[in-house]
Amino acid sequence: ESGLLTFAQSLPVIIGTAFGTTITAQLVAFKIGTYSLLGVGFGFIGSMMSAGKSKAVWKVLLSLGLIFYGMDLMSGAMQPLKNNPAFMNIMLQVRNPIIGLIVGLIGTALIQSSAAFIGILITLGSSGLLAFDATLAMVLGANIGTTVTGVISSINSSYEAKKVAWANTVFKALTALLFILVIKQWGLVTEYISGSNANLGRLIANAHTIFNFALLVIWLPLIYWFAKVFEKYIANKKQIPEFTLHYLTDDVLNSPQLSLSLLKKEILLMGHIVEKMVQTSLLPFVSKDANAIGKIKIWEQETDKFREKINGFWVRSAHVSSRDSWPKEVYQLLHLMNELEQIADIVAVSIGHQAEKWIEMNASFSDAGRDELIIYHSKCVKQMHRALQLVENRNYGMATKMKEKYRKYAYMAFDLELNHYKRLYTPDSKSLESSKIHLELLNLYRIINSRSTNFGRLVLMDEQAE
Repeated sequence: ESGLLTFAQSLPVIIGTAFGTTITAQLVAFKIGTYSLLGVGFGFIGSMMSAGKSKAVWKVLLSLGLIFYGMDLMSGAMQPLKNNPAFMNIMLQVRNPIIGLIVGLIGTALIQSSAAFIGILITLGSSGLLAFDATLAMVLGANIGTTVTGVISSINSSYEAKKVAWANTVFKALTALLFILVIKQWGLVTEYISGSNANLGRLIANAHTIFNFALLVIWLPLIYWFAKVFEKYIANKKQIPEFTLHYLTDDVLNSPQLSLSLLKKEILLMGHIVEKMVQTSLLPFVSKDANAIGKIKIWEQETDKFREKINGFWVRSAHVSSRDSWPKEVYQLLHLMNELEQIADIVAVSIGHQAEKWIEMNASFSDAGRDELIIYHSKCVKQMHRALQLVENRNYGMATKMKEKYRKYAYMAFDLELNHYKRLYTPDSKSLESSKIHLELLNLYRIINSRSTNFGRLVLMDEQAE
């Protein structure tokens, strides 16, 4: 969700997490509920008498104690159900693997925790209300049902978060389908591993662990192949019409330090779009390419969305985190975002307006004039590229080079303007009709150079302040 991991890198994490959740079921099977009140007592006293990180540890102990004490109470309360014919009839129905899977899926989706649902199954089994073979299909359903929480929470999240949530569902569903075909063999393997003296709670916990271990063993070697297939055939980004930021999400609103690194990634994405706009901006003038104007307008709209969404994120962040805790670089990056937006506007509006007039005109630049525009435009693109390199790596040497290059390019623009006037007033000049647009382009590219150089100026000011 936060963008620190790629989609492919996140898949081993969710597989490992699934295996890690089996520890809870193992703890329930050990019947530590007998000692849960000790955890509640020590956790309560410790949390009242401590502060900081140690207080959080005591709170965890208190919470776990309450969970396992609740499980213990539930086990005792369910004992009378063994003599209830209606309840026992329902339990007989779940022996059907499909029904059992559906019950496990719905039950886990409702309580939003596979560990809790498996704990309930262990409690029922330990009370003599469920047979081992009846629990296996519900264990499969529980492992699918736990993915519902991730899918629901990803609804308002980024595209990458949605992919991860649905990939988790596909992992669990495909593995559950495989296990339902060999459900009897799975039960026999579990009984063999658990030993002849294992109680029903231990069998259920071990079955849950074996399933998630198998999921890990099956999918881990195929993880990058799965990522490619999933992104190509299942996750189609074109189906997500609403623009969302790629990295900054509400999950990191209260983490300014983490948000800073993610903001930098968003600024770079926006910057690469603006860089494409600058690169494309000369095409209408050298090749009468009207399609380039349309592309530039689309890109400019995207930069507007970046600016709007990034500003919105930091406005919301100000409500949940102290602005005093924001790193200084946050404000600098927001300033650079504004510079990018100004460059995008220059290209889309000012250069775009000149491009539309140029295409309608029956005019052309002189060969020398066109070549000079191409050369100066290339310098502008290089300066823009250096600016984005500074966002990625605040390098004092690069910033100094940018400032020197800007001075050189400013003199170059002056010289090119003089050359243009020399051509303009020669006999049989081809520059007369194109003169105004030629000079306007030189001026606009000089302004873009200046705004790009502001990236370097910011770094230099920072260094001098230190």
